[in-house]
Amino acid sequence: MVDMLKKNTTYFEEKRPDPLSDELRYLTTLLVSKNEEPLEELFQSGSSHSVITCFEGGSKNIVPHHQTVMEKIRAALKLLAFRDKHVLVQFWLPRDVGKHKLLTIVDQPFGVGVADERLCSYRRHSERNAIFVDKDDEEEDIGPPARVFRRGLPEWTSDLTNYSPKQYPQQDLAISCKLHGYLALPVFDSTIGLCVGVIEVLGSKKYTSFAYEVQQIHEALKTQNLTCPQAFDNHATNSITQIPSERRDNELNKILAILKSVCGSYNLPFAQTWAVTPCTSFVSHDKIIKECCSSFDTICTGKVCMSTAGLPFEVRDLLKWKFKDECRVRHLDKSKGFVGRALESRGSCFWEDLTKLNEEEYPLVHYARIYRVSSCLAIFLHSVETNNDYVLEFHLPLGTKDGRFVQDVVETLKQMIPVDSGFVLGDTSPMDWSDSESTVTNVSDQGSSTNVSTGKRCATMFIDDEETSSPLKKLKIDFDLVPSVPVKVTFVQSAINFRLPVPLKLVDLETEVAQRLNLEGKRPRLKYKDEDDDLILLACDADLRDLLRYSASNNTTTIKIIITLVDE
Repeated sequence: MVDMLKKNTTYFEEKRPDPLSDELRYLTTLLVSKNEEPLEELFQSGSSHSVITCFEGGSKNIVPHHQTVMEKIRAALKLLAFRDKHVLVQFWLPRDVGKHKLLTIVDQPFGVGVADERLCSYRRHSERNAIFVDKDDEEEDIGPPARVFRRGLPEWTSDLTNYSPKQYPQQDLAISCKLHGYLALPVFDSTIGLCVGVIEVLGSKKYTSFAYEVQQIHEALKTQNLTCPQAFDNHATNSITQIPSERRDNELNKILAILKSVCGSYNLPFAQTWAVTPCTSFVSHDKIIKECCSSFDTICTGKVCMSTAGLPFEVRDLLKWKFKDECRVRHLDKSKGFVGRALESRGSCFWEDLTKLNEEEYPLVHYARIYRVSSCLAIFLHSVETNNDYVLEFHLPLGTKDGRFVQDVVETLKQMIPVDSGFVLGDTSPMDWSDSESTVTNVSDQGSSTNVSTGKRCATMFIDDEETSSPLKKLKIDFDLVPSVPVKVTFVQSAINFRLPVPLKLVDLETEVAQRLNLEGKRPRLKYKDEDDDLILLACDADLRDLLRYSASNNTTTIKIIITLVDE
């Protein structure tokens, strides 16, 4: 048959097409079947195998062609390039036969990386097997293409031996043809969201990840107004039709506004949002077909993952763009790292220096070192309306070690996310990080606890411990239940220092200053010096909030006030 393929120059396109980009020129493009496929000549198997015939009520029905979809798929196949040259890509089309719907590859376009007897043998056998998809058969009994068509979700495996013969009826044939890696993707009409068929990819390599192939197919289909699920897509099934829910859009816009405001107020270089990834694919592993995330990577099999893909972010330092991109195409295990800890504890975590962690503690540490990502604050956020959980990750200026700066960021978040905002902010205790004794305890101690006898709470902060093999340790700190902010007031030749609870109001500050300086009967005018050394009057609460942000941007949380008097 291989000799026949090589001699039959009219069967495939005259030349291999160019792939989508120059970067792919070292990969294998497909030999794509032509419009008119001489199946009888090619396979020498007679006309009964060239078309599908079904008998319903004694009448013979010939399945019609679906020319438009066929031509779109053929055009898309011409744009693909693969890492594996021993690859077969074929399209399963649904057809109505009498009262039933079946999937078939007969007369449908396909492509091979190389004219190989084993690939052609599998193709020939597949043409003889139409699959009914409208019967009440158990999903395990019908094979991957039918399961994918029914669910509208992908199915894949790094090795076909991960299937049982019941789950993959053609398993013995595939293995004898030296085929291992498997991927099946539902194909949708982009305009109406209707599933028009299934693309099936089989290759000789045992890939641990199919993300590259999925993205290649997605981009190729897009040129034909078709689509399929994407790798690292963070949406549920509504992403297929590209019609996101209005409620979710509004929610994400609110989160984006929060990230922009906080980064702008404190000059933070980068912030992003994490969420648990929905199950948007199926993977076969150890003879069990399991739900999985959208990474198409075996590293995520059996895990609950978190992702940033499709979620709000704010980048003010261009160097962090690359780090953001690396985060988008990698999932984090929910049970590991500071993001997972913030989610599971429904609280907050702070790391002084991420670059000193190991890969098990923080899988993205390699990229953090490259792109100079250091101090980081992660805070849990819950949406009341949609019941979605998020983690907001704020990357602080390089070398940030002042816990009071972190506390100010948190206090600003509290003010931005009131009770009636539709969001609930996770436990943000403590963030006075410096006014207490501390002890280092094991990292296995999680969350926060309450000391009833002293009326204080013990919260968690992560620091570096140079004397241990693992740099990830917890620093337990006692702090007052009511957070406060340090204030320094200068009046004539005197200066006083005190603390006030936050959130801080201007009237409270004026009252405290008047009492401490014995200014009863006088109206103190509160001012501060800005970056130009100009005196700025504090006239309202908004001015005071601006002062808090200004102080934080200068890596100090102490409010410095200058007092002048106005007679009553």
